[in-house]
Amino acid sequence: MAKDETYGLREIDRTVLPQVQENLALRKIRPPDWRDETPESRQKFYDAVRGILISSVSQAELNEIATRLCDALTGVGILQSFLRLQGVEEIYVRGGRVAMERNGRLEHLGELAPPSYFDQMIRRVADATGKPLSPLNLTLLVDLPGGERFTALLPPLSDAPAINIRCFGRNMRGLEDLERVGTFKRHAPLVSGSIDDIRDPDLRAKVKAQTDPVARYLAWVMATLAGSVVFAGPFSSGKTTIFNALSDYFPAGEPVAVLETFREIQMRPEAFMMRAIAPAEILPGDTRRITMDEVLNIVYTRANPRAIILGEVVSPGEALQFLRASNLGRRAFTTLHGGSVGAALRRLEDLALSAQEGLTMRAVREMVISGIDLVVLMNQAANPKDLRSIDRFVAEITHIAGIDDKGDYVLETLYRGVEGYDENLYGKAWKQIAGGDPEGKK
Repeated sequence: MAKDETYGLREIDRTVLPQVQENLALRKIRPPDWRDETPESRQKFYDAVRGILISSVSQAELNEIATRLCDALTGVGILQSFLRLQGVEEIYVRGGRVAMERNGRLEHLGELAPPSYFDQMIRRVADATGKPLSPLNLTLLVDLPGGERFTALLPPLSDAPAINIRCFGRNMRGLEDLERVGTFKRHAPLVSGSIDDIRDPDLRAKVKAQTDPVARYLAWVMATLAGSVVFAGPFSSGKTTIFNALSDYFPAGEPVAVLETFREIQMRPEAFMMRAIAPAEILPGDTRRITMDEVLNIVYTRANPRAIILGEVVSPGEALQFLRASNLGRRAFTTLHGGSVGAALRRLEDLALSAQEGLTMRAVREMVISGIDLVVLMNQAANPKDLRSIDRFVAEITHIAGIDDKGDYVLETLYRGVEGYDENLYGKAWKQIAGGDPEGKK
Protein backbone atom coordinates (compact mmCIF):
# COMPACT_ATOMS: atom_id res chain seq x y z
CA MET A 1 0.00 0.00 0.00
CA ALA A 2 1.32 3.42 -0.85
CA LYS A 3 1.28 6.13 1.75
CA ASP A 4 -2.32 7.29 2.01
CA GLU A 5 -3.34 10.76 3.11
CA THR A 6 -6.24 9.23 5.08
CA TYR A 7 -3.69 7.71 7.45
CA GLY A 8 -1.71 9.80 9.89
CA LEU A 9 -1.66 13.48 10.71
CA ARG A 10 -1.82 16.14 8.05
CA GLU A 11 0.42 19.19 8.13
CA ILE A 12 -2.24 21.40 9.72
CA ASP A 13 -2.87 18.73 12.37
CA ARG A 14 0.82 18.61 13.29
CA THR A 15 0.91 22.39 13.57
CA VAL A 16 -1.99 22.70 16.03
CA LEU A 17 -1.53 19.41 17.94
CA PRO A 18 0.99 20.78 20.52
CA GLN A 19 -1.36 23.69 21.27
CA VAL A 20 -4.28 21.30 21.80
CA GLN A 21 -2.25 18.99 24.04
CA GLU A 22 -0.98 21.93 26.13
CA ASN A 23 -4.47 23.38 26.59
CA LEU A 24 -5.96 20.02 27.52
CA ALA A 25 -3.25 19.58 30.14
CA LEU A 26 -3.81 23.08 31.57
CA ARG A 27 -7.54 22.40 31.85
CA LYS A 28 -6.85 18.93 33.27
CA ILE A 29 -8.98 17.34 30.56
CA ARG A 30 -8.03 13.73 29.91
CA PRO A 31 -8.99 11.67 26.85
CA PRO A 32 -11.77 9.17 27.59
CA ASP A 33 -10.55 5.77 28.77
CA TRP A 34 -11.11 3.52 25.76
CA ARG A 35 -11.89 0.58 28.05
CA ASP A 36 -14.98 2.44 29.32
CA GLU A 37 -15.56 4.88 26.48
CA THR A 38 -19.15 6.00 25.88
CA PRO A 39 -20.63 8.21 23.14
CA GLU A 40 -21.23 10.89 25.78
CA SER A 41 -17.62 10.91 27.02
CA ARG A 42 -16.28 10.98 23.48
CA GLN A 43 -18.59 13.86 22.51
CA LYS A 44 -17.48 15.80 25.58
CA PHE A 45 -13.82 15.33 24.64
CA TYR A 46 -14.53 16.29 21.01
CA ASP A 47 -16.23 19.50 22.14
CA ALA A 48 -13.20 20.37 24.28
CA VAL A 49 -10.79 19.82 21.37
CA ARG A 50 -13.05 21.80 19.02
CA GLY A 51 -13.24 24.67 21.52
CA ILE A 52 -9.44 24.91 21.67
CA LEU A 53 -9.17 24.91 17.86
CA ILE A 54 -11.93 27.41 17.14
CA SER A 55 -9.60 30.42 17.07
CA SER A 56 -6.71 28.63 15.31
CA VAL A 57 -8.20 27.09 12.16
CA SER A 58 -10.72 28.07 9.54
CA GLN A 59 -14.40 27.37 10.14
CA ALA A 60 -14.49 25.25 6.97
CA GLU A 61 -11.85 22.87 8.39
CA LEU A 62 -12.72 23.09 12.08
CA ASN A 63 -14.96 20.04 12.46
CA GLU A 64 -12.77 17.83 10.26
CA ILE A 65 -9.56 18.73 12.12
CA ALA A 66 -11.24 18.37 15.50
CA THR A 67 -12.43 14.87 14.54
CA ARG A 68 -8.96 13.78 13.41
CA LEU A 69 -7.27 15.17 16.53
CA CYS A 70 -9.92 13.65 18.77
CA ASP A 71 -9.19 10.28 17.17
CA ALA A 72 -5.45 10.89 17.42
CA LEU A 73 -5.62 11.67 21.15
CA THR A 74 -7.70 8.68 22.24
CA GLY A 75 -6.82 4.99 22.52
CA VAL A 76 -3.85 4.17 20.32
CA GLY A 77 -4.57 7.26 18.27
CA ILE A 78 -3.77 7.22 14.57
CA LEU A 79 -2.89 3.54 14.84
CA GLN A 80 -6.47 2.64 15.80
CA SER A 81 -7.60 2.66 12.16
CA PHE A 82 -5.02 -0.02 11.29
CA LEU A 83 -6.45 -2.34 13.94
CA ARG A 84 -9.73 -2.34 12.02
CA LEU A 85 -8.19 -3.30 8.67
CA GLN A 86 -8.55 -6.86 7.38
CA GLY A 87 -5.39 -8.95 7.40
CA VAL A 88 -3.25 -6.75 9.68
CA GLU A 89 -0.86 -8.88 11.75
CA GLU A 90 1.62 -6.38 13.20
CA ILE A 91 2.01 -2.61 13.42
CA TYR A 92 5.47 -1.07 13.82
CA VAL A 93 6.42 2.46 14.90
CA ARG A 94 10.06 3.56 14.86
CA GLY A 95 10.34 7.23 15.78
CA GLY A 96 7.57 8.67 13.64
CA ARG A 97 7.79 6.08 10.85
CA VAL A 98 5.03 3.50 10.65
CA ALA A 99 4.79 0.13 8.90
CA MET A 100 2.29 -2.68 9.08
CA GLU A 101 2.50 -6.35 8.25
CA ARG A 102 -0.64 -7.20 6.34
CA ASN A 103 -1.44 -10.56 4.73
CA GLY A 104 2.21 -11.53 5.09
CA ARG A 105 3.58 -8.38 3.46
CA LEU A 106 5.38 -5.52 5.20
CA GLU A 107 3.97 -2.18 4.03
CA HIS A 108 5.83 1.03 4.84
CA LEU A 109 3.57 4.05 5.32
CA GLY A 110 6.22 6.68 6.03
CA GLU A 111 6.25 9.24 8.84
CA LEU A 112 2.64 9.60 9.94
CA ALA A 113 3.29 11.79 13.02
CA PRO A 114 6.26 13.33 14.83
CA PRO A 115 8.06 11.13 17.41
CA SER A 116 6.73 13.38 20.20
CA TYR A 117 3.18 12.30 19.30
CA PHE A 118 4.01 8.62 19.76
CA ASP A 119 5.89 9.41 22.98
CA GLN A 120 2.71 10.95 24.42
CA MET A 121 0.59 8.10 23.08
CA ILE A 122 2.75 5.49 24.85
CA ARG A 123 2.44 7.39 28.12
CA ARG A 124 -1.32 7.66 27.66
CA VAL A 125 -1.63 3.91 27.10
CA ALA A 126 0.51 3.30 30.18
CA ASP A 127 -1.72 5.51 32.34
CA ALA A 128 -4.90 3.96 30.94
CA THR A 129 -3.73 0.45 31.72
CA GLY A 130 -2.47 1.24 35.22
CA LYS A 131 1.20 0.67 34.36
CA PRO A 132 2.77 4.12 34.68
CA LEU A 133 6.21 4.75 33.28
CA SER A 134 9.13 6.29 35.13
CA PRO A 135 12.81 7.12 34.47
CA LEU A 136 13.66 3.65 35.81
CA ASN A 137 10.93 1.89 33.82
CA LEU A 138 10.79 2.89 30.16
CA THR A 139 9.24 -0.26 28.71
CA LEU A 140 5.55 -1.05 28.41
CA LEU A 141 4.05 -4.50 27.80
CA VAL A 142 0.22 -4.55 27.94
CA ASP A 143 -2.82 -6.05 26.25
CA LEU A 144 -5.24 -3.69 24.50
CA PRO A 145 -9.02 -3.95 24.92
CA GLY A 146 -9.35 -5.77 21.59
CA GLY A 147 -6.83 -8.42 22.64
CA GLU A 148 -3.90 -6.94 20.75
CA ARG A 149 -0.47 -7.03 22.41
CA PHE A 150 1.14 -3.59 22.84
CA THR A 151 4.92 -3.28 23.36
CA ALA A 152 6.79 0.02 23.62
CA LEU A 153 10.19 1.47 24.50
CA LEU A 154 10.82 5.13 25.29
CA PRO A 155 13.92 7.37 25.27
CA PRO A 156 16.48 7.51 26.73
CA LEU A 157 16.40 3.70 26.82
CA SER A 158 15.67 3.78 23.07
CA ASP A 159 16.75 6.24 20.40
CA ALA A 160 13.14 7.20 19.70
CA PRO A 161 9.67 5.96 20.66
CA ALA A 162 9.33 2.36 19.44
CA ILE A 163 6.01 0.50 19.32
CA ASN A 164 4.85 -2.94 18.22
CA ILE A 165 1.19 -3.93 18.20
CA ARG A 166 0.63 -7.62 17.54
CA CYS A 167 -2.80 -8.61 16.20
CA PHE A 168 -3.53 -12.29 16.73
CA GLY A 169 -4.95 -13.74 13.53
CA ARG A 170 -8.41 -12.24 13.93
CA ASN A 171 -9.12 -12.81 10.24
CA MET A 172 -7.96 -16.44 10.12
CA ARG A 173 -10.99 -18.54 11.09
CA GLY A 174 -10.39 -21.92 9.48
CA LEU A 175 -8.20 -24.08 7.25
CA GLU A 176 -9.76 -22.52 4.17
CA ASP A 177 -8.46 -19.09 5.25
CA LEU A 178 -5.01 -20.52 5.87
CA GLU A 179 -5.02 -22.27 2.51
CA ARG A 180 -6.02 -19.00 0.83
CA VAL A 181 -2.98 -17.19 2.21
CA GLY A 182 -0.58 -19.98 1.22
CA THR A 183 -0.01 -21.75 4.54
CA PHE A 184 0.16 -25.18 2.87
CA LYS A 185 1.92 -24.11 -0.31
CA ARG A 186 5.37 -25.47 -1.08
CA HIS A 187 7.97 -22.70 -1.20
CA ALA A 188 11.44 -22.52 -2.67
CA PRO A 189 14.40 -22.22 -0.25
CA LEU A 190 14.91 -18.71 1.05
CA VAL A 191 18.39 -18.48 -0.47
CA SER A 192 20.11 -20.41 -3.25
CA GLY A 193 23.57 -18.87 -2.93
CA SER A 194 23.02 -16.68 -5.98
CA ILE A 195 23.25 -12.91 -6.23
CA ASP A 196 19.62 -13.11 -7.39
CA ASP A 197 18.61 -13.95 -3.81
CA ILE A 198 18.81 -10.19 -3.15
CA ARG A 199 15.36 -8.87 -4.05
CA ASP A 200 16.16 -5.15 -4.01
CA PRO A 201 17.69 -4.41 -7.45
CA ASP A 202 19.72 -1.45 -6.18
CA LEU A 203 21.15 -3.48 -3.30
CA ARG A 204 21.79 -6.41 -5.65
CA ALA A 205 23.83 -4.16 -7.94
CA LYS A 206 25.71 -2.73 -4.97
CA VAL A 207 26.71 -6.20 -3.75
CA LYS A 208 27.58 -7.36 -7.25
CA ALA A 209 29.88 -4.36 -7.65
CA GLN A 210 32.17 -5.69 -4.93
CA THR A 211 35.23 -7.02 -6.75
CA ASP A 212 36.77 -8.90 -3.82
CA PRO A 213 35.04 -12.30 -3.36
CA VAL A 214 35.31 -12.17 0.43
CA ALA A 215 33.74 -8.70 0.62
CA ARG A 216 31.05 -9.76 -1.86
CA TYR A 217 30.22 -12.91 0.12
CA LEU A 218 29.86 -11.07 3.44
CA ALA A 219 27.80 -8.34 1.76
CA TRP A 220 25.57 -11.06 0.24
CA VAL A 221 25.03 -12.63 3.69
CA MET A 222 23.88 -9.26 5.03
CA ALA A 223 21.74 -8.36 2.02
CA THR A 224 19.89 -11.68 2.07
CA LEU A 225 19.92 -12.18 5.86
CA ALA A 226 21.07 -15.69 4.95
CA GLY A 227 22.66 -16.43 8.32
CA SER A 228 23.52 -15.25 11.81
CA VAL A 229 27.07 -14.01 12.28
CA VAL A 230 29.48 -13.49 15.18
CA PHE A 231 32.33 -11.06 14.48
CA ALA A 232 35.19 -12.17 16.73
CA GLY A 233 38.76 -11.12 17.35
CA PRO A 234 41.22 -9.62 19.84
CA PHE A 235 40.83 -6.12 21.26
CA SER A 236 41.00 -3.39 18.59
CA SER A 237 41.06 -5.86 15.72
CA GLY A 238 38.30 -4.15 13.73
CA LYS A 239 35.21 -6.20 14.71
CA THR A 240 32.85 -3.24 15.02
CA THR A 241 34.47 -1.47 12.07
CA ILE A 242 33.78 -4.30 9.63
CA PHE A 243 30.28 -4.78 10.98
CA ASN A 244 29.49 -1.08 10.51
CA ALA A 245 30.75 -1.32 6.92
CA LEU A 246 28.65 -4.42 6.25
CA SER A 247 25.55 -2.98 7.93
CA ASP A 248 25.24 -0.73 4.89
CA TYR A 249 24.05 -3.87 3.05
CA PHE A 250 21.11 -4.69 5.32
CA PRO A 251 17.77 -4.58 3.45
CA ALA A 252 16.55 -1.06 4.21
CA GLY A 253 12.90 -1.94 4.77
CA GLU A 254 13.37 -4.85 7.17
CA PRO A 255 12.72 -4.15 10.87
CA VAL A 256 16.06 -4.25 12.70
CA ALA A 257 16.72 -4.05 16.45
CA VAL A 258 20.08 -2.62 17.54
CA LEU A 259 20.93 -3.15 21.22
CA GLU A 260 24.09 -1.69 22.77
CA THR A 261 25.72 -0.71 26.02
CA PHE A 262 27.56 2.09 24.20
CA ARG A 263 26.54 3.68 20.91
CA GLU A 264 28.91 2.14 18.35
CA ILE A 265 26.81 0.50 15.64
CA GLN A 266 26.21 2.79 12.65
CA MET A 267 23.24 1.81 10.50
CA ARG A 268 22.39 3.68 7.31
CA PRO A 269 19.86 6.51 7.82
CA GLU A 270 17.01 4.77 5.98
CA ALA A 271 17.21 1.65 8.16
CA PHE A 272 13.87 0.79 9.80
CA MET A 273 15.47 0.48 13.21
CA MET A 274 14.78 0.24 16.92
CA ARG A 275 17.88 1.12 18.97
CA ALA A 276 18.19 0.61 22.72
CA ILE A 277 21.08 1.63 24.97
CA ALA A 278 21.25 -0.18 28.31
CA PRO A 279 23.97 -1.36 30.72
CA ALA A 280 25.17 -4.96 30.53
CA GLU A 281 24.83 -5.45 34.29
CA ILE A 282 23.69 -3.52 37.36
CA LEU A 283 26.55 -2.96 39.78
CA PRO A 284 26.02 -3.51 43.54
CA GLY A 285 24.34 -0.47 45.07
CA ASP A 286 23.32 0.94 41.66
CA THR A 287 19.79 2.22 41.11
CA ARG A 288 17.56 -0.43 39.56
CA ARG A 289 17.50 -0.05 35.80
CA ILE A 290 16.65 -2.40 32.98
CA THR A 291 19.70 -4.31 31.70
CA MET A 292 20.68 -5.29 28.17
CA ASP A 293 19.77 -8.95 28.62
CA GLU A 294 16.28 -7.85 29.78
CA VAL A 295 15.93 -5.58 26.74
CA LEU A 296 17.03 -8.47 24.53
CA ASN A 297 14.29 -10.63 26.02
CA ILE A 298 11.66 -7.95 25.37
CA VAL A 299 12.85 -7.31 21.83
CA TYR A 300 13.08 -10.86 20.57
CA THR A 301 9.81 -11.97 22.17
CA ARG A 302 7.68 -8.87 21.52
CA ALA A 303 9.15 -6.52 18.89
CA ASN A 304 9.32 -8.99 15.95
CA PRO A 305 12.54 -7.76 14.30
CA ARG A 306 13.87 -9.54 11.21
CA ALA A 307 17.39 -9.10 12.59
CA ILE A 308 18.75 -8.49 16.10
CA ILE A 309 22.09 -6.74 16.41
CA LEU A 310 23.77 -6.87 19.80
CA GLY A 311 26.71 -4.50 19.85
CA GLU A 312 28.90 -6.81 21.94
CA VAL A 313 28.48 -9.85 24.15
CA VAL A 314 30.23 -9.04 27.43
CA SER A 315 28.04 -10.47 30.22
CA PRO A 316 26.56 -13.90 31.02
CA GLY A 317 22.99 -12.66 30.62
CA GLU A 318 23.73 -11.15 27.21
CA ALA A 319 25.40 -14.36 26.00
CA LEU A 320 22.45 -16.55 26.94
CA GLN A 321 19.83 -14.13 25.63
CA PHE A 322 21.77 -13.73 22.37
CA LEU A 323 21.85 -17.49 21.84
CA ARG A 324 18.15 -17.74 22.61
CA ALA A 325 17.40 -14.92 20.19
CA SER A 326 19.44 -16.59 17.44
CA ASN A 327 17.33 -19.75 17.85
CA LEU A 328 13.96 -18.09 17.22
CA GLY A 329 14.02 -17.97 13.43
CA ARG A 330 15.43 -14.45 13.24
CA ARG A 331 18.96 -13.48 12.27
CA ALA A 332 21.28 -12.35 15.04
CA PHE A 333 24.60 -10.49 14.85
CA THR A 334 27.12 -9.53 17.51
CA THR A 335 30.80 -8.96 18.27
CA LEU A 336 32.82 -11.03 20.73
CA HIS A 337 36.39 -11.01 21.98
CA GLY A 338 38.54 -14.04 21.15
CA GLY A 339 41.94 -14.68 19.63
CA SER A 340 40.69 -17.53 17.44
CA VAL A 341 37.37 -19.01 16.32
CA GLY A 342 37.69 -21.71 18.98
CA ALA A 343 38.57 -19.18 21.70
CA ALA A 344 35.58 -17.00 20.78
CA LEU A 345 33.19 -19.95 20.91
CA ARG A 346 34.62 -21.07 24.26
CA ARG A 347 34.13 -17.57 25.68
CA LEU A 348 30.53 -17.50 24.44
CA GLU A 349 29.95 -20.92 26.05
CA ASP A 350 31.54 -19.94 29.36
CA LEU A 351 29.44 -16.78 29.62
CA ALA A 352 26.20 -18.58 28.76
CA LEU A 353 26.91 -21.43 31.20
CA SER A 354 27.47 -19.00 34.06
CA ALA A 355 24.15 -17.22 33.32
CA GLN A 356 21.89 -20.07 34.40
CA GLU A 357 22.40 -22.79 36.97
CA GLY A 358 21.93 -26.29 35.61
CA LEU A 359 22.62 -25.37 31.99
CA THR A 360 24.84 -28.01 30.34
CA MET A 361 27.63 -27.63 27.81
CA ARG A 362 25.73 -29.83 25.38
CA ALA A 363 22.66 -27.59 25.61
CA VAL A 364 24.74 -24.47 25.00
CA ARG A 365 26.51 -26.04 22.03
CA GLU A 366 23.21 -27.09 20.51
CA MET A 367 22.05 -23.46 20.77
CA VAL A 368 25.29 -22.35 19.11
CA ILE A 369 25.06 -24.72 16.14
CA SER A 370 21.35 -24.12 15.54
CA GLY A 371 21.56 -20.34 15.98
CA ILE A 372 24.93 -19.19 14.61
CA ASP A 373 26.02 -19.80 11.02
CA LEU A 374 29.29 -17.92 10.62
CA VAL A 375 32.17 -16.68 12.72
CA VAL A 376 34.14 -13.90 11.05
CA LEU A 377 37.49 -13.63 12.82
CA MET A 378 39.34 -10.33 12.67
CA ASN A 379 43.01 -9.86 13.56
CA GLN A 380 45.84 -7.35 13.31
CA ALA A 381 49.45 -7.49 12.18
CA ALA A 382 52.31 -5.11 11.49
CA ASN A 383 52.22 -3.57 8.04
CA PRO A 384 55.20 -5.10 6.15
CA LYS A 385 55.87 -1.76 4.45
CA ASP A 386 55.73 0.24 7.69
CA LEU A 387 56.34 -1.71 10.91
CA ARG A 388 54.96 1.19 12.97
CA SER A 389 51.60 0.76 11.27
CA ILE A 390 48.99 -1.90 12.09
CA ASP A 391 46.84 -3.69 9.51
CA ARG A 392 43.43 -4.99 10.60
CA PHE A 393 42.15 -7.80 8.39
CA VAL A 394 39.73 -10.70 8.02
CA ALA A 395 41.75 -13.62 9.34
CA GLU A 396 39.15 -16.36 8.93
CA ILE A 397 35.54 -17.05 7.98
CA THR A 398 34.22 -20.25 9.53
CA HIS A 399 30.91 -22.05 9.11
CA ILE A 400 29.59 -23.85 12.22
CA ALA A 401 28.31 -27.04 10.59
CA GLY A 402 27.28 -29.13 13.61
CA ILE A 403 28.47 -31.29 16.50
CA ASP A 404 30.24 -34.64 16.15
CA ASP A 405 29.74 -37.79 18.21
CA LYS A 406 32.22 -36.53 20.82
CA GLY A 407 30.27 -33.31 21.31
CA ASP A 408 32.85 -31.15 19.53
CA TYR A 409 32.02 -28.56 16.91
CA VAL A 410 32.28 -29.46 13.24
CA LEU A 411 33.83 -26.32 11.73
CA GLU A 412 34.28 -25.64 8.01
CA THR A 413 36.80 -22.97 7.12
CA LEU A 414 35.47 -20.92 4.22
CA TYR A 415 38.37 -18.51 4.04
CA ARG A 416 41.71 -17.75 5.67
CA GLY A 417 43.45 -14.45 5.24
CA VAL A 418 46.94 -15.93 5.09
CA GLU A 419 49.14 -16.55 2.07
CA GLY A 420 49.22 -20.08 0.75
CA TYR A 421 45.66 -20.98 1.79
CA ASP A 422 43.98 -23.36 -0.65
CA GLU A 423 41.25 -21.32 -2.32
CA ASN A 424 39.62 -24.52 -3.62
CA LEU A 425 38.51 -25.25 -0.06
CA TYR A 426 36.91 -21.82 0.00
CA GLY A 427 34.80 -22.62 -3.07
CA LYS A 428 33.86 -26.08 -1.81
CA ALA A 429 32.72 -24.83 1.60
CA TRP A 430 30.86 -21.93 -0.01
CA LYS A 431 28.69 -24.35 -1.97
CA GLN A 432 28.00 -26.36 1.16
CA ILE A 433 26.68 -23.39 3.15
CA ALA A 434 25.08 -21.26 0.43
CA GLY A 435 24.21 -23.84 -2.18
CA GLY A 436 25.65 -21.62 -4.88
CA ASP A 437 28.80 -20.34 -6.50
CA PRO A 438 31.26 -17.97 -4.73
CA GLU A 439 31.22 -15.73 -7.80
CA GLY A 440 27.50 -15.15 -7.33
CA LYS A 441 26.43 -17.16 -10.39
CA LYS A 442 23.72 -19.80 -10.54
